[in-house]
Amino acid sequence: MIRGPGHARKPRGARIRLRAGLLLVVSALLAALAPVTTPVAEAQPTERIDITVSTVTPQLVRNDSSNTLTISGTIHNTSDSTLRDLEMRLQRGKARATRASVLKALRDRASTAVVRTRFEPVATRLAAGARTDFELRVTLSGADSRSLRVGSPGIYPLLLNVNGELPSQRRARVGSTRFMLPVLSPPGGSPAAPSESTPVTTLIPLIDYPRMIQQRLPGRPTILTDDRLARSLAPGGRLHGLVRAVSEEVPPDEPLGKGLCFAIDPDLIVTAKAMAEGYRVRRDNGDTVRGTGSEVARTWLDELRSVTQDRCVISMPYSDTDVVALGRAELPELIENSLDGADAVSEELGVEVREDVLWPVDGALDEPAASQLADTAVNKVLLHPDSLASTDGSLRPARLSTANSDYTPSARLIDPLVADALNPMRGQSAANSTQLSPPGDATPALLDGLASLTFRSRNAAVPGTTLIAPPRRWNPNEGELRDFLSGLRTLRDAGFVRPTALPEPGDGSAERGAAGTREQSAGNATRQVALAYPASSAADEIPQRVLDELAAQNRKVGRFYRAAAREPAKNVDPASVTTPLRNGLLRGASSAWRGESGTARKWVETAERTLRGILGSVRLGDPKPISLTSSNGKLPVTVVNDLPVTIWFELHVDSPRGVSVDDLGRLKVPANGKRQFLPKLHAERAGKFTVDVTMRTEGGTKLGRTQRIRVNSNAYGTVSLIITISGAALLVLLSGRRIVRRIRGRNGTTTPNGPTGTAAEQPGPNGSEPPDTPPNSPETKNADETAETPLGSADDTRTDGAADRPTTENDPQQS
Repeated sequence: MIRGPGHARKPRGARIRLRAGLLLVVSALLAALAPVTTPVAEAQPTERIDITVSTVTPQLVRNDSSNTLTISGTIHNTSDSTLRDLEMRLQRGKARATRASVLKALRDRASTAVVRTRFEPVATRLAAGARTDFELRVTLSGADSRSLRVGSPGIYPLLLNVNGELPSQRRARVGSTRFMLPVLSPPGGSPAAPSESTPVTTLIPLIDYPRMIQQRLPGRPTILTDDRLARSLAPGGRLHGLVRAVSEEVPPDEPLGKGLCFAIDPDLIVTAKAMAEGYRVRRDNGDTVRGTGSEVARTWLDELRSVTQDRCVISMPYSDTDVVALGRAELPELIENSLDGADAVSEELGVEVREDVLWPVDGALDEPAASQLADTAVNKVLLHPDSLASTDGSLRPARLSTANSDYTPSARLIDPLVADALNPMRGQSAANSTQLSPPGDATPALLDGLASLTFRSRNAAVPGTTLIAPPRRWNPNEGELRDFLSGLRTLRDAGFVRPTALPEPGDGSAERGAAGTREQSAGNATRQVALAYPASSAADEIPQRVLDELAAQNRKVGRFYRAAAREPAKNVDPASVTTPLRNGLLRGASSAWRGESGTARKWVETAERTLRGILGSVRLGDPKPISLTSSNGKLPVTVVNDLPVTIWFELHVDSPRGVSVDDLGRLKVPANGKRQFLPKLHAERAGKFTVDVTMRTEGGTKLGRTQRIRVNSNAYGTVSLIITISGAALLVLLSGRRIVRRIRGRNGTTTPNGPTGTAAEQPGPNGSEPPDTPPNSPETKNADETAETPLGSADDTRTDGAADRPTTENDPQQS
């Protein structure tokens, strides 16, 4: 440093003492100004407790709300050691101002360091595996250490933080949970409603996992994999809570009900009905026991009938089939079959069920599947904006481009902000959207959903209707869903939302947005968009090899259906036999098995075994050996039909060479009866042999097992008869020839084939026979030897003059 004249330099020691003194003064001032707080615990990457939040009161803060925020729940020590001196506090972040900041909070990445309340004691000791209840009370506004200091409307990210002493006697964070708190207006402040309410339609999904191994069939009981569905339908169960909460929180005269729409899986209704009629449960060892849920299934169905009266009900694909996967596998017939479950729901509940609406898995659809919907009743598809190639940021309906220019269904857009809030699993990965969600307590996710809806209404209003699509297998308990519905009612009363019905078929508003200004800006659904199937959704689809096997079995079901006919005396529709078989196959393509290809394959194999059992109900009777005494006979075949429908079939007989059976053409066997058929059997061989008899439908599907029939034939066929007659004729001819030669030899006549150079025998005087030659004379010996010479021997190949011409096969002297 350059110093000017007269600028003296201080000694080095004095400078050091001065700096040390200043440092002490600054440290003392900072310590005096800093508030007295509990030391911040060291953050730990692994949480040692599980926090379940049961209630948050109030869940939406209004100007007339209490200034006290109460959070209650349970703490569970999931570690393997005892935790001591547990204490809890609440932390708050800044109010969310943008959609990106809301998404950040939903994904647990928002800062919550703006305000920290003081720690409150929870438990002095919590052993490993133990649980304890808690209740934390803080003030919403104010300046004390227990206040969140909320002074303006907004949605605020909160962190519930629990610290404790570890076995190493070190304090650390042992657990936390996050959620957002919607503040419509601070307590005691002025109401602050948006200028226009947001139209809202809320789906209530009633979807479970496939449970039915075997649907009731003639002579076969209903069999379920387990009895978990009985627990879900009983009080305290998931499905019971969904129905009961809507029934009591949204009665028929409640305006909120206008905006509710039940999305029901037909497989759930069919399974519950089968349970009510009596069922069995398969145990691990393969045995079955009587199910325990018949009564709760009847009660649940009764309550569902009541709550769905005069309400919107849409039918989901059967067993929540993955329509996109079927479309990729080019199985339009199965897509059509999966979408015909509306009748089953309507018949059981006694309500009108809409078939024109499709809510595909993940809210995503691809072009092949969309094109194959042209032959169905679907003209509206509920889609997540992520599955569209382009969006304008609104929630207005749009027309989908498909390969069929005459088929352009309407796309009704799901609100992505609210959907991701209600389903934390989807926030992690779109492929997780088909699992039970939320996996634990649902209160944080439901609060996030209400907060996101509040943000949408006040800060991010867009043209169109907000469609709230919860997780398909939504997992709130009854109390949590009551709180959510109560929150929707609070938002309606405060002017934030307006319950809006899903447009009916032919309704002019079907292609318009919200009422008022937003509706005018939305206009008609003339905007046409292309589909863009998300890669995350395709990643966990059911494998093609599983779908190929499913398709092969479905073709068998189709051929069997065409072979069946109604028996007038029984009056049973063949579809009542084949539809359960088809439904069993569709369970193998359920969205529940995304990412679980092994489970999907097992369900297809289970359906295949059931199908084999039904096909085996039309069978051949026990075969009996038969004996043939002639070349033509009857092959008795007895066909037994244990099914309540007439079956048409063809007999296919595999027989050895030389054996044939007449084709009787197309035959039929009556329902629950038997019939004997006698096709003609033609045997051109003798001996013991077998014929195999198989029954097949006209399309080639095998019925029952192949039967092997033993045949003992004592008859001669045409070939055998010709050979026998020819042999006999030849034997007679040779015998006659030998006799003639002997006679001629005794009369002294030279045989035609005698030795060359032998004089011809001359008759005796007066034409008398020559005198007998003595037995031992050379002439007699030569005559005998000549007569016994085999035909064709060297001595028998020439006659007089034969040496002068060649011998041929047709030489008359050689014949």
